[in-house]
Amino acid sequence: MTELSTRPLSTYTRWLLRHRVWVLLVAALLSVVAAHRTMRTYAALRSDLEELLPENAPSVRALAALRERVPGIRHLGVVVELERPEQLPAAERFLDALAERIREYPKNMMAAVRVDAAAERAFANTYALQIMDPEDVARLREAVEERRDWDVTRQMGLDLEDESEAPRPEIPIAELRAKYEARFGTPRVGGHGDRFVAPDGRSVVLLVQAAAHDTGQASDRALLERVKGDVHALGFPDAYGPGMRVGYAADVAMHVEELSGLQADLTLSGAVVLLLVIGSLVWFYGSFRALPILGIPLAVGSFLAFGVVALPPLSILYLNSNTAFLGSIIIGNGINSGVILLARFQEERRSGATVVAAIDEALRSTWKATLAAALAAATAYGSLVFTDFRGFNQFGWIGGFGMVLSWAAMYTLVPVFVFYWGARLGRGRTGEASRRASPMTRWVLAHPRVVLGITGLLLAVSAIGVVRRSDDWIEYDLSKLRRRDSWESGERYFGKRMDAALGRYLTPTVILAETPEEARLIEDRVRTLAARGEAGGLIGTVRSAQTFLRPDVDRSIEEARALAQVLTPRMKAELAPQDRELVEKALSPAAFEPLTAEKIPSSLVLGLAERSGRIDRNVLVIPRLTEGGTWDAERLGAYARDLRTAATIDGETRPVAGPLLLSSDLARAMMLDGPRAALSSFAAVVVICWLAFRGQTSRVGIARYLPNRASLVLSLLAIGSLLAGVLLMLGAMAWGGQRLNFSNFIALPITFGIAADYSINMLRRYQAERGGELASALSGTGGAVTLCSATTIIGFGSLIMAQNQALFSFGLLAILGELTCLGTAVITLPALLALRERRARVAPVAALEAG
Repeated sequence: MTELSTRPLSTYTRWLLRHRVWVLLVAALLSVVAAHRTMRTYAALRSDLEELLPENAPSVRALAALRERVPGIRHLGVVVELERPEQLPAAERFLDALAERIREYPKNMMAAVRVDAAAERAFANTYALQIMDPEDVARLREAVEERRDWDVTRQMGLDLEDESEAPRPEIPIAELRAKYEARFGTPRVGGHGDRFVAPDGRSVVLLVQAAAHDTGQASDRALLERVKGDVHALGFPDAYGPGMRVGYAADVAMHVEELSGLQADLTLSGAVVLLLVIGSLVWFYGSFRALPILGIPLAVGSFLAFGVVALPPLSILYLNSNTAFLGSIIIGNGINSGVILLARFQEERRSGATVVAAIDEALRSTWKATLAAALAAATAYGSLVFTDFRGFNQFGWIGGFGMVLSWAAMYTLVPVFVFYWGARLGRGRTGEASRRASPMTRWVLAHPRVVLGITGLLLAVSAIGVVRRSDDWIEYDLSKLRRRDSWESGERYFGKRMDAALGRYLTPTVILAETPEEARLIEDRVRTLAARGEAGGLIGTVRSAQTFLRPDVDRSIEEARALAQVLTPRMKAELAPQDRELVEKALSPAAFEPLTAEKIPSSLVLGLAERSGRIDRNVLVIPRLTEGGTWDAERLGAYARDLRTAATIDGETRPVAGPLLLSSDLARAMMLDGPRAALSSFAAVVVICWLAFRGQTSRVGIARYLPNRASLVLSLLAIGSLLAGVLLMLGAMAWGGQRLNFSNFIALPITFGIAADYSINMLRRYQAERGGELASALSGTGGAVTLCSATTIIGFGSLIMAQNQALFSFGLLAILGELTCLGTAVITLPALLALRERRARVAPVAALEAG
C-alpha cells in the first residue's frame, strides 16, 4: 500500500487498487446472477429452422397459424433395414409387435400408428367413383354400354359391317387410372401388399403420428426414447434374425438428432477450447498464474453478456443453431484485450518496473488500442443486429455485448488479480534482453520489399479467383448444410429409405384458406401450376375436402348405379384381376352410400382436419419426390413464390405452411441480410479505424475529430490491412470452391472486426513508440496479437468439430479470415512501416546531399 500512496499513478489505477475488495465483491455478485441466467439460456437450446428466421417471416407466421388451426401433422418413422429381402416377414412381425406397444402410449404422446396403407386402399377402392368427375363416370358407363351392345350384336349375328372395321370398344380404365393417379398420387406397387416396403424389398417402415404439434424438445425426445425402449424390450434384432438394423426418420427424429448433436458438439468443443486456451496461455506467459488472472475476468464478461441480452427489450432467453457456439467464440475473441494488457504488464516487469508501476503503465499504454479493437469487434458483431434474420440478429447482440463486457471485465479485474498474483509473472529476462525482437520480426523488417512483393502476388491471385467466382458464391444445395453423420447413419440416411418405402414426401405443405370457396379456388390454381410444371416442378399431388366430398357427388352416384346395371358378368370376368377387384368394390352396396367426412381415413385428412372438426378450408400440397429437388434453394424459391401467389385472394396472401417454405425463406433472408450486414460492419469498422489514431490536438469543433496527417496515414494502413486480409480470405474461398450459406456469411462482418482489432493494436504500439526501437516494439505486440489470434482460432475451431456442415463451414471461413488478417497485421504491416521508416531516414540525407 506504500507504493499506492507515494507513486504518481493514474486516477483510475489508484482508485481501482484502493477499492479492489469491493470491485471483487461486486463482480462476484453479478457473475453469480449472470452465470445462472447463462446456464438457463444454454439449457433452452433450440435447433429448429424457424428459430433462425424473424417472427414476422411468412413461413413462421404460417406455422403459427397452422398450429392454432390444425392438430399435429408431425411423424416419427421407424425404418427397418434388411440385409436380404428374405428377412422381410421377420421385420414385419417385429413392426407389428412394436405397433401394438405404441398403440398403448398416452394420447398426449401418440395420435396414431400405421404399418400399412390398407385403410387408404380400401377407402379408395370403395369410393373411387364418388371421387371421380361425374363426366368421367358417365364416360365409363357409356364405354361399358358400347361394349355391351357390341357383344350383343356379335352374339346375335346382327352386325352388318366387317368385324375388322368395327373393333371391340375399349373400356378406358387404364386412361382414367392414369388421370387420377396424377391427381391423387400413384398407388403402392410391388409384391408386398399394402405394407410400407421399399421397391428393393430391403426397407420396411412403421409410421407414428406425434400428438404434439410444436417441436418441443421434451415431447419429441420422450416419444423417441419410449419407442427405442420398446425396440430393445422386443429383443430386436436378435429375436427376429441377424442382419437387420433399425433407424429413425421424419420430423421427430430429425429434431431430436439435430438438438442432441448440437448438445454433444457443444460439450466436446467446450472442453477442447478450454484445454487449448489454457495451453496457449501457459506457453506464452510461462506461468500458470496467467490462467486465473485472465480466466476469471473472461468468465465474468461472458456471463454478463448472456445475462444482459436476457433482459428486456432483447429477452434472448435461448440459443439457436447459429448462436449455440457463441460461448466458445466469445472466450476465444473476448480474451484478446486481456492478453494485450497482461503481455504489456509482463514486458514492463521484465524491464524492471514494480508491480504497481507495471500495472499503471500497462493500463495507460494499452487501454485506447484495446478499447478501439474491442469496439471494432463489437461493431462487426453488432452489424448483424440490423438484419431481420434471427440467426444473425441474436448472434450480433450476444457477440457485440460479449466483446464490450469482456473488455470491461479485463480492464477492471485483471489489474486487481495481477496486484495479488502477478509479482512473479514477469520474472525472467530483464533489461535489453527483454526488448530483443523475435527472429521473424527482424527478418520481416530487414526484407520489407520481399514481404510486400509476396503479399502483392497473393493479393493478385486472390483477386483473380474472386473475379472468376463472381456469380457462384451462394450455396443453393441445402442438403450440404445438414449434419454429416445424418447422411451416413442418421435421419437423412433412413429418411431416404422411408421415402422410398412410402413412395411420397411425408410432410405436406398446408394452405390455410378462410372459406371453402377460397379453398376450391386455391386448389384449382395449384393444380394449374402442377400441370404447367411451375413451382419449381415440386408439386406432387394436391388434396382438399373437395377432393373427397365433391359437390356434384349425386351425379356420380347416379352414373355409378347406371354403370352397375349395364356391366355384364362376361365383361367383369374379362377384366384383369386387379381391375375386377376394383370394379367389384366400386360397385358394392357401400359404394352407393354418399361419402361423408367421417368415412375418410384420418391419414387422408391429416392437415385438412381442424381442431373444430371441419375439413373444408385447407388445401394440401404434397411435394414431389425428386433427387435433390427439395434441397435446391432456387427450386424451393420458385415453389414458395408460386404457391403464395396462388394463395393470394383480393391482394392478401393466405398462410402457406410447411418445411419447404421455411427452407426457402431461410435462403432468401440470408441473401438479403448477409450483404447488408457485411457492408454495415465494414462502414462502422472504417469509422473506428479513422478515429483510433487521433492524437492530442488543440483544434476545436468538428476539426478535433479529424485526424492529422500522421494519424491519417495510420488509419489508412489499418483499413488497408483489413481489406488485404479480407481479399486473401475471399481468394482462398474462391480457389478452394467454398460457398457462402446462411451460417458462414456471419464470418464476413466478424472478419472485418478481427482485421481491425489486430492492425489497430500493432499500429497503436508503433504510434506510441515513435522514436523508439521499431523491431522490439512490434515484436512484443506482435507476439501478443498472435496469441490473440490463436485463442480466437481456438474459439472458431470449436465449430470445426461440429457435425453440422453449416457450422463447420462457418468455423472454416472464420479461421481462414483469422489467418489472413493475422498475416497482414503482423507481417505485411511491419514491412510497410519498416519501408516507411527507411524512406523517412533517407529523405533528410538526400536533401543534404542535394544541398
